[in-house]
Amino acid sequence: MAKTKKYGKISLIEFLMILMLVGIVFTFIVPMKQKRINFERTKEAVRLMQVIRNASIEFKNDPEGGDGDYAWVIDQLNMDLEKEGAYFFDYSLTDTSVVAVTNEKFGKKGLEIMYYMPSGPFTIKDEKTKSIIDPNWLP
Repeated sequence: MAKTKKYGKISLIEFLMILMLVGIVFTFIVPMKQKRINFERTKEAVRLMQVIRNASIEFKNDPEGGDGDYAWVIDQLNMDLEKEGAYFFDYSLTDTSVVAVTNEKFGKKGLEIMYYMPSGPFTIKDEKTKSIIDPNWLP
């Protein structure tokens, strides 16, 4: 007679432990990865806002073009900021600030980061933005 192997069944406790481990992965690791992605995107936005700030200060100090005021349209700065591709923010200038507004590529549209010129702080004003972009990420 041939011997037959008995395969063990997974008990309910083992199944629940496996399910709990999978739950831990989805509860902690996946959101941490998303936060890291958001941090990298925010870091790039801050870098570009500083480039815009520097160009706007040069525009203001330029005797031929700036007449003592900051640029009020990014097109005046003659910068090549693409709105397509890898950019997750749209940039605009107000009277004394640079505003970065997230677009669809970021994952959540309409979040705003503001930088007050010439040396002011980066700020986040609304709670919706603070829930996704950590204010501690800003310089």
